[in-house]
Amino acid sequence: MTIASAHNVIVSDDIITNYATGKLSPAKHIMVACHSEIVDSVAEQVAFQEDIAACVVADIEPLSLSPSFMENVLASLPLQKSANENERHGAAKDVPVEDLTPKSLHHLLGHGLDDLNWKFLFPSLAVHDLLGERKKGGDRLYLLKVKSGGSIPAHSHDGEEWSLILKGSYSVGNQHYNRGDFHIEDETETHSPQVEGEEDCICLLMTQGPLKMQGLFPKLMTPLVGL
Repeated sequence: MTIASAHNVIVSDDIITNYATGKLSPAKHIMVACHSEIVDSVAEQVAFQEDIAACVVADIEPLSLSPSFMENVLASLPLQKSANENERHGAAKDVPVEDLTPKSLHHLLGHGLDDLNWKFLFPSLAVHDLLGERKKGGDRLYLLKVKSGGSIPAHSHDGEEWSLILKGSYSVGNQHYNRGDFHIEDETETHSPQVEGEEDCICLLMTQGPLKMQGLFPKLMTPLVGL
């Protein structure tokens, strides 16, 4: 089910369809995969859409592939760590039950959230980059941790911001977001998330281009801190 409001607590059906049919960028694909691993209703909708996509593919007349097809596909993929190397870095086949890290993110990191080496921008704010680069634009995927009682200065974006809460909670105005909630803002909106409760908040974020901070000091600091 999709929440009909200005904010999506559950990802929209259109995004799930694009996920199931492979139309999302790598950053967005990981976001939806992690969302489905936290929220059962999203996992059910993803499975339903993937079944539909599989039926459509089954009805298409097959075409012969060139002998070099798989070689070309593998050559285009980023270099993956070997199984032994993953074991040395703490990767696991299954995420421990007590770990809040979604399985897709756990495999990408090679470990859980508790083992991250955070880059602290301020005493209350830290990031861990995953995919993409802030200066180059496009879809950037990263983790953001904000200490209990902290906030992110008011800002907007060149494009969309997708946020999936992995731990803790925050509020934007009168809207509250908790673990598993999927929050989308676009370039028309300015917001300042405020962390709630006594627990630090960790989010998986996809942003398109640098944050557009409001106020002189945040604007001056943005190029330095990497948001």
